[in-house]
Amino acid sequence: MEKERIEELERKISSLEEDVARLKSLVYKTNSPRPKTVYAPPKQREETIKRPAQTAAKSSQAIEEPVDWEKVLFQTWLPRIFIFVFIIGVLWGFKAASDYGLMNEKAKVVLGFVVSIGFAVTGHFQIKKGRLVLGQVLVGGAIPILMLTTFAMHSLYRLAGPTLAFILNASWIILGIIATVFYRSQALGMISAVGGVLVPFLIESNSPNALVFIGYETLLYIAFLYVAIKQKYSILYVLSAVLLNLTLLIYYSFVGDNGAKELLGMAILIQHLCLISSFFLSQSVLQVYAFTLLSSLAVTYGWLLAVFDDGTTTMVLLALVIIYALGVYAVRSSKEKFEFFITYLIVAVAFFIHQLVDLREGVILYVIQGLAVYYIAMTYKNLLHQLFSYTIYILSATYILVTPIEQVLSLPTLNWVVVLASILVFIWISIQKTEQDEHDTFKVGGSIVFSILSLIFATEVTAAGTNHLSANPQTLIMTAVWLGLSIAAFVIGSLKTFKTATYIGVGILFLTLFKLVLYDLPFIPMAIRALLFIVLGAIGLIISRLFYKKK
Repeated sequence: MEKERIEELERKISSLEEDVARLKSLVYKTNSPRPKTVYAPPKQREETIKRPAQTAAKSSQAIEEPVDWEKVLFQTWLPRIFIFVFIIGVLWGFKAASDYGLMNEKAKVVLGFVVSIGFAVTGHFQIKKGRLVLGQVLVGGAIPILMLTTFAMHSLYRLAGPTLAFILNASWIILGIIATVFYRSQALGMISAVGGVLVPFLIESNSPNALVFIGYETLLYIAFLYVAIKQKYSILYVLSAVLLNLTLLIYYSFVGDNGAKELLGMAILIQHLCLISSFFLSQSVLQVYAFTLLSSLAVTYGWLLAVFDDGTTTMVLLALVIIYALGVYAVRSSKEKFEFFITYLIVAVAFFIHQLVDLREGVILYVIQGLAVYYIAMTYKNLLHQLFSYTIYILSATYILVTPIEQVLSLPTLNWVVVLASILVFIWISIQKTEQDEHDTFKVGGSIVFSILSLIFATEVTAAGTNHLSANPQTLIMTAVWLGLSIAAFVIGSLKTFKTATYIGVGILFLTLFKLVLYDLPFIPMAIRALLFIVLGAIGLIISRLFYKKK
């Protein structure tokens, strides 16, 4: 029946092919002879149907054109390199003309403006003729020439005061922004951004104003950030953020604590809020936005520690935690944004914990945070969050484990209990969030780790609780505790039909035996030694008998 259906389908396909051939002959009438339609047998047609993907792949490879290195080197990079060479030559030419008395100061200033205008006009016509890179480089070169000319007019020749020089330089930056948008050139934006942050350093003033400087740099950053977002310039997006931090850092290193710390902190917070907003409002998830924001969060925390007191830093971090928590809720429908905002929230909470409590007292909070991050990472299958969770959890747990227990009722003891409980939670999360065939791995591996740490914990607590006793009672109590752990593990394995616990119990039993033979014998009197071996042997025989009963 199936064979007949296939044959019927093949007949219909053949009939359709004949109809298509007739239609082609009616529509396309040419003098050239047309190739005859070749009707392949069914098997051959089936093989032909399977081939299109391979044919498309080969054709796409054939379409790929080799890199035109001549265009890359001579049309793209050559003008970019030699525009700087040309500008340096112009500066040296002005210097030489001044040294030989061929040109006075006013003439040099006028010539500088003329050269920059000539660059801009020439670049514009080069762009109109299709020589985009060359034209953009020429227009971009006009900006630094204008700024250097203004600097010379103000600082070197005293032909203009600080106010006029600042207004002129600000005008050149605005022209650079307009040219960036008009010519759609990221290179122009980058040149203008670098020049813009240098403007205050090129202006000499007898009474520098911190508010004017920091306000100017912050507004300049917002302007270039807007251009970068609007035009989707990723390099300008990152560069503008880096330049603001670098500029404020240089200012802070030279000025120090002169009442401008709060202004610096406000500028950094404004930048961070702008980055949050740009990432939150972006239609698509851009990796450069996401990782710039993550880097900014760490840098912002460093600035907060440097410029604010502890109370203000704590309040600002709490505000950031709330903002990121609201962001997590707001972007819950977008999987990628949700995962990134979860990451930011995790980092912000870590900074908040570090600021709020001392590490020795608050390390438990890091363990809990590591578990929470691990649960989120396993729920959303996010590798980055897993790495965060492992880092936070392992570092905090290691700090707890290497801290000695000196008293039974103490903070280190509580920390140990939390770590042991967290391991059980860690195993439970792993079992709940992984495939069935991975469950045994987590059960066995986690149980072994838990048992080893429990043995170490019991040993430390027992040693801390018996340090006032002599050697013999200490040894006896320690052996009794080890035996108790062995029996508890075996009972858990028997009741829960969890073989791993049973094997761990037997392993602890053998460790207790080795401890007695290799370490405890010289410290124990003969009578107690006999009693311990009788008890240990009896427990081993009982366990063996229970194994037979289970079988």
